[in-house]
Amino acid sequence: MKRLLLFFLTFSLFFLFTGCGKKKEATTAPTTGAKGGKTYVFALVPKSVGSPYWSACEEGMNEACKELGVKGYFVGPETTDVEKQIRIIEDFISKKVDGIAISPNDPTAVTPVIDKILSQGIPVITFDSDAPKSKRLCYIGTDNYKAGYAAGEEMIKVLGGKGKIAVMTGSLGAFNLNERIRGFKDALKKAPGIKIITTQANNDDEELCFSQAESILQAHPDLAGFFGVSGTGGPGSARAVKAANKVGKVKIVCFDTVPMTIQFIKEGVIQATIAQKPKMMGYLAVKTLYEMAKSGKLEKIPDIDTGITVVTKENVSEFETPQ
Repeated sequence: MKRLLLFFLTFSLFFLFTGCGKKKEATTAPTTGAKGGKTYVFALVPKSVGSPYWSACEEGMNEACKELGVKGYFVGPETTDVEKQIRIIEDFISKKVDGIAISPNDPTAVTPVIDKILSQGIPVITFDSDAPKSKRLCYIGTDNYKAGYAAGEEMIKVLGGKGKIAVMTGSLGAFNLNERIRGFKDALKKAPGIKIITTQANNDDEELCFSQAESILQAHPDLAGFFGVSGTGGPGSARAVKAANKVGKVKIVCFDTVPMTIQFIKEGVIQATIAQKPKMMGYLAVKTLYEMAKSGKLEKIPDIDTGITVVTKENVSEFETPQ
C-alpha cells in the first residue's frame, strides 16, 4: 500500500484538480473528518457483490476511508442486474452523497444516470468497467483491451496455436468484458488454427458457468480450451473440466485471482489467469472522489490504468492475497 500512496500522491500533485456489499451492508469510517471538518460520504456501486474480487475492492475502499476520515458505502446488486444497479445509484443520488464511483453493468443504460449525477453537482467516476460515452470525470481500472489481448497470447501459447475454444463471459452488456473479448480475438488473429465455437454469458453466476461448461464439453468432445472473461469463468470452467477428467487436455485461460482460481492454477487445471488490482481500484476511487469533492470542481482528469499481471504456476504464490 506504500506504492499506492506514492502513486496517488504523485497523481494528486500533478493534476491539482483545483467505506459496503448489500447494505449489511454499510461499513463506515469515522463520523468526523480527519481534521475535524466536514465528513465526506462516498458511494461505490459495483456490478454485483459477494465475490472475492469485489471484497478486495471494498477492502481498498475501507482503507482509503480510514486514512481520510470519511464514510464509504459499497453497495451493489447480488447479480449483474442492470435495473437494480440503477436503483441503487438513484438512491445514493437522493441521499446527496459527496461522490459516486460506478462499475456499470451496461454502459448505455447507466450513461443517463451518470450525466444526471453530474448535473446535480456530484462528482462521478467509473471503476473496473467504464461508460466512455458518459460525462464521467475519470475511469480507474484495467485497460481491458490490452488485458484481453494478453489473455489471447496466453491461449495461443498453451494450445500451441490450434484448437476449438469456448468463451465464458459474465454480462453481455458490460463494456470491460466486451473489450477483453475484442482484445482476445485480435490476439487470436495471429493463430488462425484457434476457433471460437461459442460465447456464453453466465451473469457472474459460477454455478451457471459450471453447467454451461459441462454442456459444452459434452457437445464438443474435441474442445481444446475455455476463456473465462470474468471472475466466475475460470472456476466454473475448471470445475467442469475436472469433473470430466479432462485436466491438461482442455486448457483454461481466465481473469482474476479469486481463491478458487489460484487453487486450480496450483493443481494444473487452469493454465493462466490475468490478475487485476481491485483493491487498488477501490482505494483510488475514494482518493479521487475525495480530491474532487474538496476542490468543488467537476473537471475531467486522465484515466488511471491500474495494470495487470499474467499469473501462471510459476508465480501463483505471489497472488494468494488481494492485490
